[in-house]
Amino acid sequence: MKYSDLHIHSCYSDGVLTPEKIIKVALEKNLKTIAITDHDTLSSQYVTKLNLENLDIISGIEISSKYKENEIHILGYYINIEESNIKRAIDILKTSRENRFKEVICRLNNKGIYLSMDDFSEFKDSTIGRAHIANVLVKKGYSNNYKEAFNLYLLEGKDTFVERYKFSYRETIDIIRKSGGIAILSHPGKIKIGIDIENLIKDLKFYGLQGIEVYHPSHNSKQISYFYNLAKKHKLLITGGSDCHGMKNITDEILLGSYGIDEILMNKIKAYHLKQRR
Repeated sequence: MKYSDLHIHSCYSDGVLTPEKIIKVALEKNLKTIAITDHDTLSSQYVTKLNLENLDIISGIEISSKYKENEIHILGYYINIEESNIKRAIDILKTSRENRFKEVICRLNNKGIYLSMDDFSEFKDSTIGRAHIANVLVKKGYSNNYKEAFNLYLLEGKDTFVERYKFSYRETIDIIRKSGGIAILSHPGKIKIGIDIENLIKDLKFYGLQGIEVYHPSHNSKQISYFYNLAKKHKLLITGGSDCHGMKNITDEILLGSYGIDEILMNKIKAYHLKQRR
């Protein structure tokens, strides 16, 4: 088990667990620091105001961004959730997601796949995205499973796919930095094949990137070594997390805490944050 898990999703985006359940599991697993990093929303961040004796909860978010027409994700840590720039940015992203959701439902209905707003009532407090639509498609019998729902209706290139608005990587880094946060490139191993990762990191660092998520379940040992060395070479922070969405592994254990960073790396991030605040 790791000391810190800095990549967790709650029910406020595409995760299953409530923030309170995430805290409970984190304490059971003896984690010392966590960050709930929901997609394009700050709704779960009220838990950062809790004063817990054995667990430090740092503020976090994961923002989908554009890099040369490709999608990358950028994590923000220690953001001031009350800062006006990030609140305005989240409002823009929320409106974009709502409009996209309505258009996808409309296109599905036009194909004879009848979904209504009532089908999504259980997600009323969440930032609804394709994951929620896929789950409802399965629940209503239009797909056999989650993966099939995506493959049939929700992937780019399908006539029911709708692109949503994304900030550029430069805008995203600026939003995070202006909110007092630390900008981290999320799971570089999942970025589209054909992009030179080192050149991407150089570009992002020029505009303020401060770290790389080295430890992630999608990274094999070779990738971890490569990203670790890139972070060292370019003097960037090293982070990591389970990217837990609440699903369980084959041993029926929640993945939270299965990936992350040790105390030494966490202390470097904390020291960087304190220095940045001065």
